[in-house]
Amino acid sequence: MLVIFPVGFDEKFIVRALMRKREGIDGLEHGDKLMAILPEGYEEERRIVNALEAIEGIASPIVGEGNVIRLEVPLHGENLVLAIKRGIEENMTRDRIVLAVLSGGMRPLLVGTMLALLNLRDARIIVESDFENLSGYISLELSPFLAPPSKRWKLVLCGLAKGKSVRAIAEELGVSPATISNELERMANYHLVKAERPDGRAPKYYVTSAGRMYLKLMGGECNET
Repeated sequence: MLVIFPVGFDEKFIVRALMRKREGIDGLEHGDKLMAILPEGYEEERRIVNALEAIEGIASPIVGEGNVIRLEVPLHGENLVLAIKRGIEENMTRDRIVLAVLSGGMRPLLVGTMLALLNLRDARIIVESDFENLSGYISLELSPFLAPPSKRWKLVLCGLAKGKSVRAIAEELGVSPATISNELERMANYHLVKAERPDGRAPKYYVTSAGRMYLKLMGGECNET
């Protein structure tokens, strides 16, 4: 997992995020990477340096030396976004999971980070932001917002959520099982479904949290059939 975060004057939001567990992610592990997004000339602001050093002191023993990266970026519009996107791509981990903690740092860095994330492909992207009073946080996967709207995908997800097989869903939609399998592979690219292969047999698909969010974006509840 690659964790990216703009750094502000306070490290507590980042530290809280690093300690949380998520669907399919048990927390930070050795080999994960952290990338701090910093404005040019950040060394002149001692509060940013202090926050960054505190984060590095906590994370480095877990992820390993050299896996906490400082990315210094220019504060100039498109160059800001391109520098962040390039930094993410160059430091992407094998699992292609990106956790973006957008709870601190300069507003241009927050906006630039989000715009860079919108241009990533073939990655599971989780965006989180804590409330300033530490009363809670939001955590959303970005893929449901990037996936193309599709009535068929909605029906397939509804069928899976009800425990139906690929063959049963195909019969209901009047298409072949191979067609539904191809659709599921495309949906998996957006992390809307997860495939499991028990004993090496044909994959069984499950709806992920991103898939459930996609259903809500597509109009809410599934109709009973």
